[in-house]
Amino acid sequence: MLTLVSRRLRNSLVLLMLATLLCFTLVVSAPGNIAVLIAELRTPKATFADIHKIELELGLDQPIVTRYSHWLTGALQGNLGISYKTGEDIGPALSSRLPITATLVAGGATFAMLFSFVLGFAGALWPGRFADVATRTIALLGASMPSFFVGALLIYGLAVQLRLLPTFGSEGLSSWILPWITIGLLPAAVLSRVVRVGLEEAMSRPFALTAVAKGLTRRTILVRHALPNIAPTYINALGAQTGAMVVGAVVVEPLFALKGVADLFLSGVLFRDFMVVQACLLVFISFFVVLNLLVDIGMMFTDPKLRRQGS
Repeated sequence: MLTLVSRRLRNSLVLLMLATLLCFTLVVSAPGNIAVLIAELRTPKATFADIHKIELELGLDQPIVTRYSHWLTGALQGNLGISYKTGEDIGPALSSRLPITATLVAGGATFAMLFSFVLGFAGALWPGRFADVATRTIALLGASMPSFFVGALLIYGLAVQLRLLPTFGSEGLSSWILPWITIGLLPAAVLSRVVRVGLEEAMSRPFALTAVAKGLTRRTILVRHALPNIAPTYINALGAQTGAMVVGAVVVEPLFALKGVADLFLSGVLFRDFMVVQACLLVFISFFVVLNLLVDIGMMFTDPKLRRQGS
């Protein structure tokens, strides 16, 4: 088990290094000269000498390998550079915004887990009945509506018309309810189908038929025997949907005026602030790599086949 975990950790580190290289290359290869943009922001009538001075300050005249080495070394030390737009350090800005994005994604993932289990388990408990049809309909609608549309409906219905919840800000639990539902509804719909199909498949296996022959109720069989069997599949799907929530945060954060990492990333793209874009991409890449590592470890703990393969 430890050997398998260490192997996954080593692979994750290699993947992270390759991802940082790709991230840096994509940003650096963007069209246009960033020195010209900064010079125009500082001085409306910038000369070639001003542009050349900025290139020397930013190290844009150095080879790309040297620039990547300096950027990666600084990033490992917590120095993510200076924003071209504001002239401030990016590290403190990211550290203040990370808790907001983390709270958004964690809350959305929690809502997705709870709601998906309720829908999937209800459908598996009463197959073919009204509850099964209703949960399938809810899952279909949830998977068909994009996050910005769900957020707009929630804001109009619960905030504007009924005035039950605030529409923006991050103060208090009530301000997080609408963003959590918005970002977690689509993943919950997808995960509910994973639960429903997985439980139905597990109920058709010999161990479930044996439990039925012993007189156990369907509810008992689902809880004791079927749910543990779908755990590896569910963890894998949950990891994929949690990663998708990070992408969804790019839409949800501006919608509810949440000043998180995704909002900072959009601002960097809008103003071509490449240092901010690089820093945000590095955070996103690190999150995806760590998330995949945790998913792999979780699947090892819940799937005996993977543990036997590792040993």
